[in-house]
Amino acid sequence: MRGPSLLLGGVIASVLATAALAQTSIDRSFTTVSKDCPGIQWSAEALKAYPNIARACQAVEERNGKTYVKFAGRVERNINRGEQLTINFRDGGTLTLSPPANTKLYVNGKETSVASLQRGDQLQFYVPEDEFVAQVAEDDTPQTRYVVVPIVYREVIQEPEQSAAVLPDTAGEMPLVALSGLMLLGLGAGLSVVRMRKR
Repeated sequence: MRGPSLLLGGVIASVLATAALAQTSIDRSFTTVSKDCPGIQWSAEALKAYPNIARACQAVEERNGKTYVKFAGRVERNINRGEQLTINFRDGGTLTLSPPANTKLYVNGKETSVASLQRGDQLQFYVPEDEFVAQVAEDDTPQTRYVVVPIVYREVIQEPEQSAAVLPDTAGEMPLVALSGLMLLGLGAGLSVVRMRKR
């Protein structure tokens, strides 16, 4: 009697393992083929949100056994005093960051709050291989600390294709048949009247 139970347990374990592997592959921002920009293979979700992200890669670095991609760009927009920052890259389009409240970053050689960032300020950050977030330096010391800043996912919404208006199935040939019948009835009545007058 234990055979079916063991089989069911094995199937459930296999499904859970597959789901775990899928979640791990989704969570990774990229995989590394070589330690340079061409050797970075971005995840499908990262490319879906930012199709040109590979062009914005400045360098690939390794810290504490983890691989990071370095980015550098200028602030294009500061929304609601640092609630969202749109970063413009020269070759890779734009990317939007969502810093935690009261975050301070090391920008233009000094510690700067995200609320005071202005358009044109230069910003550098790193994206780790295991999570699609930005890490921005808080200071410029040998023991540099990094603050984690979420990257805003965005999807390109395609406008639905406009098609010619199609009448519903209920609006088929029946109205035309009914109209034709009424016309024939009217014609028949008219002929009957003419015959009666001739008599």
